[in-house]
Amino acid sequence: MIKQNIFKKIFNWSKSHRILSIIIFLVIIFIGYRIYKSVFPTVTIPSYTLSMAKMGSITQTITGSGQVSASNQTDILSQSSGTIKSINVSVGQTVHTGDLIATIDSVNASINLESAKLSYAKLVKPATSADIAISKNNLTKAYDSGWNAVSGVFLNLPNIMSGMKDLLYSQTGFLSDQNSASLSSMGRTYRDTTGRSYDLAVAQYQKVLQEYKDLTRTSATSSIDILIADTYTTIKMVSEATANAQNAINYIITNQSEYQSSSASSALSSVTTWSSQANSDVSNIISAQNSILSSANSFDTLITGADSLDIRSAQLNLEQAQRTYDDYFVRAPYNGIIGRIPVNVYGQASSGTTIATIIGQQKMASISLNEVDAAKIKVGQSVKITFDAIDNFNAVGTVSVVDQIGTVSSGVVSYGVKILINTDDARIKPGMSVNTTIITLQKDNVLTVPSSAIKKQGNESYVQTLEKSLFTSTVAPTNTTGTTTRNYNGLASTTRNFAGTQNTRAVTISTNTTPKKVIVTTGDSDDTNTEILSGLNRGDLVITKTTNGSSAQTTTAPSILSGMTGARRTSGSVSMPTR
Repeated sequence: MIKQNIFKKIFNWSKSHRILSIIIFLVIIFIGYRIYKSVFPTVTIPSYTLSMAKMGSITQTITGSGQVSASNQTDILSQSSGTIKSINVSVGQTVHTGDLIATIDSVNASINLESAKLSYAKLVKPATSADIAISKNNLTKAYDSGWNAVSGVFLNLPNIMSGMKDLLYSQTGFLSDQNSASLSSMGRTYRDTTGRSYDLAVAQYQKVLQEYKDLTRTSATSSIDILIADTYTTIKMVSEATANAQNAINYIITNQSEYQSSSASSALSSVTTWSSQANSDVSNIISAQNSILSSANSFDTLITGADSLDIRSAQLNLEQAQRTYDDYFVRAPYNGIIGRIPVNVYGQASSGTTIATIIGQQKMASISLNEVDAAKIKVGQSVKITFDAIDNFNAVGTVSVVDQIGTVSSGVVSYGVKILINTDDARIKPGMSVNTTIITLQKDNVLTVPSSAIKKQGNESYVQTLEKSLFTSTVAPTNTTGTTTRNYNGLASTTRNFAGTQNTRAVTISTNTTPKKVIVTTGDSDDTNTEILSGLNRGDLVITKTTNGSSAQTTTAPSILSGMTGARRTSGSVSMPTR
């Protein structure tokens, strides 16, 4: 009865004080919750995803897109002129290096080639006894003609020498001292020059005249050679003296009127005749020397064989004639397909006329890369290639050309890259769109971890691991087959079939144990993995992801390491990955 009265009073009071009663009710609930939490606390256990340090590959790539083109497209040009006699291919035909494309009328080139062949053959052909006899006879005739030329000089010189002597030294001579008393200074210089040249010619003439008298037509050819040479020197000196005399007389009668007389005209006429005769004798001696030299060379060539330089010269002429002849036959420069033929049979071709266009069979992919990617590309790098027009087909290629000069468009620099397509497939055609993956770095059999496991602190790189005591055994080893049972932390015991490589297995563990920081040295990396140079060993587990755990009530439980006396208790669980 008392309790009912109490509850009734409380109820009535609550009805009359609703807001206050609600506030009091909420406060009571809050205080009760706080008391409950203090008596029964909960803890949050984080979850860690771990992956194994494994031996793997690091592959860095750069992708690009472009189009297929022929590696070569060349206009085959005519190197000669003439009428096109034949066209030996058709458009679309496959040709090989050296195949005949077309021919041009080569009659004249053929004649020149035969002439060069004959000249070369004649030069290297051994001499016959008849050839030697004829050549020797020609040499004898040349020496005989040379002797006749010398004899002609010494028949003409006495008249010239005596006439010049009278001109200079007789009392009535036009250039004598007696007749030159009134000469001007320049006139006297002309006369003195003539006198000195004549005196030198006289001394030379007297010496060679004696040499001529001591020899005969049948003397040794070496002696006749010397006589001809000395005679040439003599007649040249006489010719110079007569020329000086002409110049002196012309100057005097032109500049001093008192010397203009019939005797002056007579003297000039005589000197002109002597000069003409001397010059004629000079020509005869030179002709005789050349004839002897030519005949002697021909004779020596027959006896000893042609000079090596002459043979080489004839050989070069023959080679040039052969090349010129070959130019009339237009051939394929490399393996390919004939793309077009813009000329017709019996049409005219000139040097530079396009006879046909050949397209190389080697296909090439042309792509464009930005300056950052282009800096990583090198000739020879491997390339994976796919085609928009060919489903489920992969080709391989090799980087062959990287432009050294970029192209700027709207402030963006790009570089062209050419890739040789090494996969031969008839479906690959010029103009097709391609997608390329260029392998810029390939490292195999190196220690790697997922890149998400790598953390940075200043200049140091590190990973996080959990104490090995959390695990009763290591995650399944590489290439383990059969059924293997693993007990992780005593929290979960399960059986899995670890067939094949287990390097990609990941383990998720919930534990309140603080992860351990391990300093590592990293190497290269790709999109997923990073190379570890030091700090870890193969099989070590590293944390790749940390997730805030769920709440759980702390209770008293048996040891977490089942069957292991004194094992430390760790709240949490291990989840095996689904294969």
